[in-house]
Amino acid sequence: MATQWFARWIEAERGRFVLLLPIAMGAAILVYFVLPAEPPLWLGLALTLGAGLLLILGWRRPVWRLAGALALAAALGFARAEWRTAAMPPIVAVTNGVQGVSGFVARVEPLPDGARVLLRAPRLGHGRTLRRMVRLKLKPGDTPPRPGALVKVYALLFAPDPPAYPGGWDQGRDYYFARLAATGMALTPLRVLRPAPDNRLDDALQRLRGHIAGAILAALPISTGSIAVTLLTGDEQIIPPQERQNFVLAGLAHILAVAGLHVGIVMGLVFLAARWLLSRSAWMALHWPGKPIAAVFALAGGGAYALLTGAHLPILRSLAMASLVTLGVLAGRKAISLRGLAIAALVLMLLMPEAILSASFQMSFSAVAALIAGYAAVRPFWRRFHASRGVMRRAAMHGVELAFTSLLAGGASMPFSAYQFQQIEPYWIPANLVAVPLTALWIMPWGLTGIALLPLHLAGLAFRPMGWGIDVIVWMTRHIAAWPHALVPVPPMPAAAILLIAAGLAWLCIWRSPARLAGLGLMAAGVGAALLARPPDALISADARLIAIRSGAEIFLIRQKGASKYTLEQWGPLWGGRPLIQAACTAATCRIGPVLFASVPVTVCAGAQVLVSPVAQPGCPGVALLDAAAVARGGAIAAWAGPGRAVIHVSREAQGNRPWVSN
Repeated sequence: MATQWFARWIEAERGRFVLLLPIAMGAAILVYFVLPAEPPLWLGLALTLGAGLLLILGWRRPVWRLAGALALAAALGFARAEWRTAAMPPIVAVTNGVQGVSGFVARVEPLPDGARVLLRAPRLGHGRTLRRMVRLKLKPGDTPPRPGALVKVYALLFAPDPPAYPGGWDQGRDYYFARLAATGMALTPLRVLRPAPDNRLDDALQRLRGHIAGAILAALPISTGSIAVTLLTGDEQIIPPQERQNFVLAGLAHILAVAGLHVGIVMGLVFLAARWLLSRSAWMALHWPGKPIAAVFALAGGGAYALLTGAHLPILRSLAMASLVTLGVLAGRKAISLRGLAIAALVLMLLMPEAILSASFQMSFSAVAALIAGYAAVRPFWRRFHASRGVMRRAAMHGVELAFTSLLAGGASMPFSAYQFQQIEPYWIPANLVAVPLTALWIMPWGLTGIALLPLHLAGLAFRPMGWGIDVIVWMTRHIAAWPHALVPVPPMPAAAILLIAAGLAWLCIWRSPARLAGLGLMAAGVGAALLARPPDALISADARLIAIRSGAEIFLIRQKGASKYTLEQWGPLWGGRPLIQAACTAATCRIGPVLFASVPVTVCAGAQVLVSPVAQPGCPGVALLDAAAVARGGAIAAWAGPGRAVIHVSREAQGNRPWVSN
C-alpha cells in the first residue's frame, strides 16, 4: 500500500523534483557557515568530484540520478562558499579611536543631515594601503568630492562590534564580506589630495545620481523628496529616521528597499510603453514580434535601473529573475514559475553564497515562492470570478487580489523578518493595499518621467506630482504608526525554529499533491519551537560593562560607565521587549533568583547556580561563572539556570574559529 502511494506521489510530482536543487545548495551553504572551524579548500573540491561521480554512475536510475544531482548541488554550494571566503581580503585589526585616514572615494551616500563616503584602498595613519574599505560619515555641511578623488581626513574609527549575545548578529561577518575594515565619523573636513578623473563609468553614474537627487530636492521637501531620491537612486540613507520608522511600523519597509517590486514596476512600465509605441504603426504591428521586442526593452530598462540604483544584492537578484522571465517570453514559455525562481536562487548563491544569511534573500525568495504557489493553487477560483463582466464585481476582485497578494507575500516573509529583526508589523495588509498600487501606477511613472525630462531642465514638472503620491503614503504611515501594537517585539528565534519554518514553507510551495499540506505541520513545529524558547537568566556583555539578570517577568540591568549603546539596543528584544529595570544593587553582592551578582571577588556563592560579575572572580565549585575574565576569552556569555547545573553559551564558541572572527 505504501509503495503504491509513493509511486502515485512520484507520478503526481513529476517535474517538481528539480526544485529541490536550490534547497540542497542552500542547506550546504548554511552547514558551511555554522562549522566551528574553517574547512580545508580541498574538501569542497573533493565533495564536488564525488557527487559528480555519483551522478554519472546513477544516471540511468531515476532515484540515484536525483540523489546525485542533489549531492552535486550541495557540494557546489559548499565549495563555492569556501572559495568565496578564501577570496576575501583578510580582516584588519582596527583600534577604536581617532586616526588619520586617506583613500579614494568609491561612493557618496546622501544622509538626512549630510553625507557619508566609502573609501577604497585606505591608509590608516602612516600604515600600509589596506585591501578593505572604510566608511565615514562626514561633518554636517561638508560637501563630498566626486567619486575617484583621493582624500585625507581625521576620523573617529570603530571596528565591528562583537555579537551582543551568543548567537546574535555577527557584524564582523557582514563587514568581512562587504570588504569593510571599519566605519566612523569624520572630525575634520575632507581634504582633496588629488581630484577625481573623468573617465569612469562609476563616477558618471554617481554624478547622475547626484543630479537626480538635486533636482528632486529642489522640487520637493525632505519628507517626500528623500523617499523619491531613494526610489530613483537607491540611496535610502537620506530618509529621516522617524519617517523610516513609520514605514517599518506600517509594514512598508520594502517600499524603501529598492528591490524586486521596483524592478518589476520599471520593467512593466517600459514593457507597456514599448508595446504601445510598436502598436502605433500598423506595419510594425503586423510584421514585427511586438511582445518579444517589448520584453527585451523591458529587460534593458530594468538593467539601467539596477545600475542607477547601485546594483545592490536585492536588485541583482531581481534582475536575474527578470532575465529568466524575458527568456521565457522570447522562447514562448511560461514567464514566471517556480523553476525560474529556482534557477535565480542557484545563480545568486553561486555568485554570493553569503547572501543566504541576509534578510533580503530570505524574505524576497520566500515571498515570491509563496506568490507563485499561492496563485497557482487558487487559479481555478480566480478564473471563474474574472469571467464576470460586472464592473463592480471585477473591481472588487482586483481589491481581493491585492489583499491576497499582500497576505501571501507578507505572511511568507514575516517569520524571516521576526528571525532577522526580532519584530512583527501586524498592519502590513491595509498599508500595502494603498501603497503598492500607488507606487506602481502613480509614483514610479512620474519618477521615470522626471528622469526623462532632466536634460530639458523640466524634471520638476514630473517630480511634483510624484511627491503628491508619496505624501499620501507618508500620511498613511504616520497614522498607522500610531495604532496600538503597530510593532510587536519578539524574542530571538532559535535556528532550529526558523529552519523548520523554512522547510515547511518550501515543502508547501514545491509540491502539487495534497502531501504538500505536511509543510503546515513543519511550520507549526517551527512556531512552537520559537514560542517555547526560553530567554537567558543571566547575560554579560563582551566588555563586562552590561549585565542583565532575569527574575520571573522582571529583567534587571546593571550598567557600568562606558557601556555599549549598541549592545543595549541588541539586548532589547531578548526578553520580548520587556523593559530593563535598573537594578539597585548597593551592596558588594546581590542575589536575584538563582543568580548572584558580585562587584568584588567572592568565594562563597550561597547556593546560587550562576555567578555574574564585572570583575575577575576566583569562582565557586559547581557554579557557572560569567565574569570579566571569561568574557575577555570568549565574548558575551549567557546562562540558563536548570534543575541541575546551569547551561552556558559563549559567543566565541558560537562564532567558531573563522576568517571573519578577530582573535
